[in-house]
Formats: sequence, C-alpha cells, structure tokens
Amino acid sequence: MDVGQLKFDAQGLIPAVVQDWRDGTVLMVAFMNQQALQKTIETKSVHFWSRSRRTLWEKGETSGHTLQLKDLFVDCDGDALLVKVEPVGPTCHTGERACFFSRLDSPETKTSESWGGILERLYQMIQERKRQPSSESYTSTLLEGGVDRILKKVVEEAGEVAIAGKGGKKDEIIYETADLLFHALVALGYHGITLQDVYQELATRFGKSGLRKGPSS
Repeated sequence: MDVGQLKFDAQGLIPAVVQDWRDGTVLMVAFMNQQALQKTIETKSVHFWSRSRRTLWEKGETSGHTLQLKDLFVDCDGDALLVKVEPVGPTCHTGERACFFSRLDSPETKTSESWGGILERLYQMIQERKRQPSSESYTSTLLEGGVDRILKKVVEEAGEVAIAGKGGKKDEIIYETADLLFHALVALGYHGITLQDVYQELATRFGKSGLRKGPSS
C-alpha cells in the first residue's frame, strides 16, 4: 500500500500511534496529513500536522527531543498508522518518557506501568522488593543474599536452559528460559541496570554482522 491508498479523514488527516521500537512502549498519538507523512519518510524524522495551529511540525523541533523513524505500518483498514521510532530524549512535553503515564481511575498519580511489557513489570517488582524487602518474598531473599547468591542462580538457570535445549522438549525449554530471564532481571536490578540500558545496547547491534572485536583487532 502506498501513501495514495491510505484513507485520510475529511480533514485530510490520519491518526499515528508512535511506538518505541526497542520495547514496544506507546509514546504518543498524533495526526499526520499526506505532507507530514511524506516529510517523515523523506527525512526519517517524524513530522505531524498540528490541528490547533494548522501547520506542519517536526517532533522536537524546539526541544531537540526528536523521533527518529525506524519503520512504518498501516492497519488493516488503511486508516491508521503505527510509527516505530527511536526517541531522542523524552517524548512527552511534560518531560516524561511517554504521554501515557496516568491511569484512568487515578490520573493524579504518575506511573510507568503502561510502558513496555511483562519484562518491565517484573523489573519494577524487583525494584520494589529492593526498596521494601519482604520476608515472604523469594526476590527479597535473593537480593539480600548479595551478588554471589544472585549470580549463582543465574549460572544454575543457564545450565538448566542448556540441558532443556539438549533434551529438545519445548515446554521445558520455555519453563527454564523463563527462570533464566527472571534471575537475569534480578542481577540487573541488583546493579541498578535498567532494561532500557540493555535494549539500547541491543539496538546499537541490530543489523550489524560479526562478533564484537577488541580494541586491538
């Protein structure tokens, strides 16, 4: 489907859902007209149409918090866009990473729970146990045991994944991989390393071939 086949509304606009390509977080929703879409495709920097100012604008043109285009998708009806981006700085004008930081039933309370997916939820739980330990929590027990106990579990779980992989049973591989991911998250949380740090490292490697080489190679 090319731009000319999209279904713009009576005002010549189409809604654009903007998503962080690294972890799937919905950053914002805005509108594009055909000019904004073409400008986005040409420059690889996301542009929108301002309905209030009735003008074309580039996201971050004053703040410097631009959205660098990574990919574009259209929905099944051709009347909405999914814009995958790499954000430069916070996307929301409030300074938050994304515009969706309030629950409908408690709009006065900021939360990051709409960001990312299940790994982010697990990481947030680990951070909560780090701040407020519970004697009944396995995660708290791991954290209180220190880095040696945490890393011992990571090694154990990695071994279990290898054994399961060798056995070839998918349900066992899935189960053991879930255990490994959880304990790796605990290790990250212990060191204060966020999933965003890891995603960014993966993003820098994406599309590159070969192994990392040392400084002298």
